[in-house]
Amino acid sequence: MEFIKEFINTDLGQLIAWISGIVGGAAAIWFFWEKILAGIRWIIKQIKSWLALLKTSHSNPFTDQGRIIPEAFFGRKQLLRNIFEALEKGINLSLIGETQMGKSSLLRKVCQLRAKQLPNKTFIDLDLSSVHDEGDFFKALCDEIGIPEKRGYLLHRALHGKQYVLCLDNIERLTNTLFSGDERTELRGLAEGADAPLTLLIASRSRLDTLFPDSPLEASPLAGICQRLTIPPFSPEEVRAFIHTRLQPTGVQFTDAEIENIWQQSQGHPNKVQRAAAELYWQRK
Repeated sequence: MEFIKEFINTDLGQLIAWISGIVGGAAAIWFFWEKILAGIRWIIKQIKSWLALLKTSHSNPFTDQGRIIPEAFFGRKQLLRNIFEALEKGINLSLIGETQMGKSSLLRKVCQLRAKQLPNKTFIDLDLSSVHDEGDFFKALCDEIGIPEKRGYLLHRALHGKQYVLCLDNIERLTNTLFSGDERTELRGLAEGADAPLTLLIASRSRLDTLFPDSPLEASPLAGICQRLTIPPFSPEEVRAFIHTRLQPTGVQFTDAEIENIWQQSQGHPNKVQRAAAELYWQRK
């Protein structure tokens, strides 16, 4: 017992003091090390910012893919006017355009401009490529509206007196066998008539009556209530203006002959314009 007491009173006390000295020194070292690390992190952050700026200033301005952001959207002013004029009157629209003609980007631009153009209507942007089946469609629709999942009469009653513009992208998904066709009939019931709660804006590669040839004796439910609006290619003037706009911050210039060649190659197809312009830009860099 005496030995233990002596250890506690002397040796243990010295050990604690020794450990405290080490910890205190380590704390001081750790404090300065944190300062050093903070300085290193700041330098790395600055280098990354400089590299990002350098990359941006020399990046190819013709590399848009898929749905572009509304800020990068170009032209289509008359088409947008036609769309909003029809939607304001409650006219259902079927937007038809070739693959990569800019259908999805146009829908996104319409949704961006909704507050300014049609503030009295609520817009719903629904990409059907992410919808699994018929039940999932109504689940997604109700979720976007902000109501519990319903369909049929209950959904119609829940939307009574409301005004929604339903933008449907990639409607080709509804040709899948997981969809019975009843969902299109129900959509028609929600979008037909002067007091209908839904106004449809549908984007597709083909006409709706071709896409959904339900019966030779009956009209396709959606084709019967939608006016067709074809998305045209860019005109030569639009191609020229688009290229000049994208090149302006880069310092690179294309000749009139080169722009004319891009038009000839692409015939104004937006994606083909970008590919031809991107290839020429890389050659210049």
